[in-house]
Amino acid sequence: MPPRFKELYKPRPTNSDVRHRRLLHESQLRQLQREQLFMGKRLRLRTPQESETESEYEFTPSTISALVAGLQSTERDERVAALANLSTRLEQPSHELRAYVESGSCMDVISKVLAASDAEATLQALWCLTNIAGGEPRMAERALEAAPAVVSLAESQSVDLQNQAIWALGNMAAEGECARNQLYANGAVDAIVNVVKSTQDSGVLQTACFALSNLARKPSSFFANLFDLCVPQVVAQQLREFESDAECVAELAWVCVYLSASSSEAQIDALLASGAVGLLVEFAAKSSVGSATLIPIIRTLGNVAAGTDAQTHALASNAQFVTLLVRSIESTSSRAVEKEALWVLSSVTAGTADDVDIMVRAGVVSDLARIVGTQNFDIRKEAARSLLNIAIVGHRTQDLPNRELAPHFVDFVACQDEELVRMGVQFVALLFEHLPNRQGQKILSQIVGAIDVLENLVAVTSDDETRSLVSALIDDYYADLSL
Repeated sequence: MPPRFKELYKPRPTNSDVRHRRLLHESQLRQLQREQLFMGKRLRLRTPQESETESEYEFTPSTISALVAGLQSTERDERVAALANLSTRLEQPSHELRAYVESGSCMDVISKVLAASDAEATLQALWCLTNIAGGEPRMAERALEAAPAVVSLAESQSVDLQNQAIWALGNMAAEGECARNQLYANGAVDAIVNVVKSTQDSGVLQTACFALSNLARKPSSFFANLFDLCVPQVVAQQLREFESDAECVAELAWVCVYLSASSSEAQIDALLASGAVGLLVEFAAKSSVGSATLIPIIRTLGNVAAGTDAQTHALASNAQFVTLLVRSIESTSSRAVEKEALWVLSSVTAGTADDVDIMVRAGVVSDLARIVGTQNFDIRKEAARSLLNIAIVGHRTQDLPNRELAPHFVDFVACQDEELVRMGVQFVALLFEHLPNRQGQKILSQIVGAIDVLENLVAVTSDDETRSLVSALIDDYYADLSL
């Protein structure tokens, strides 16, 4: 969900406008997910000690002939060794090897191994399949042919086989909507939810959460079924069980990220009611939590905060949430955590005046002022959203350090980012409208070149609404020559 941000000079959007913007955002999100598909896949790599094969650039056509011969050998040990060799080469497949996977007998060989009862050979075949599914789209499509057998192995009594099968399914699910729909039809969702619910093995839990997160990606034809399967409650159960394992908590938090992303009001309510969100807040409140665990937790909180006012208030009224948010914004050790936290704050401050008051009392204004004045433009933009929300929603323009902030917002007006330009203009308009005795105009007059920046914007902007507002501000500025 996008951060909520109150507009100053635009008319209140209709339900149709809001829905259109939301659909546009979701379309952009889907495009981004497609562009970042490989971020949702995990290859299984062998250590240098395990691997004795040549690197990719040493791979030749004759090598593949030897590899195929090993895979088709009647000797069991030779076949297992060939499968191990293949799984390693699939980490960085050559052109010849990709062709063998895409149009050769590779998948037929792997399918036969999966149908047999040799545990060691099956494990090596699953390892191959994991890396095939983690490869380019045409390779990943071939991996889906083995999905029914892999789903069965995901419920194996062998931890090694179960873990590797689920890993392969997770890579398959990252390939896209069609792949996820096929996996759902093959029973993968039910199987993996059952594993998440029942496993006591931390490694299997992490892998199953990885797979479940990819299956929960949107677009999805079965997303609502995840709530019918009580996935939020299952996540909450395992958060309690593995509360001392940061890696498990991080993977469970990523499941919550996808459950809450662009989800319906009822689905967000179900996630809150399960207790999973509260447990994530409790875990993140510990000072020793690293950024790798904090990011999915804070992103989940951001998705919830971008929901209804009631859902936002459910977070803002939690003292641990407020403490976590302030601490994350104050953090200078992780830029990613700081940016995620600012996104959450922009949604909270776009809620109600009561929520704004909670955050102001927590001391966020001074941190936001510091960020607007010192950070890179992308971070400054996130902080500026919250400052404007505090002024507009909380009716607190006069409570802001306006003399400190004004030069930075004037810098926004002069930059090339249209959104930052609009924020800068909004801030000037707030000063003119809400500060008594023309204090806003006086503050602007004390900033060297500020009025020139506004006049230049009138000449160069292509936005009629912005031009009209800035022209009105300039007229107001010159209305009292005593300035």
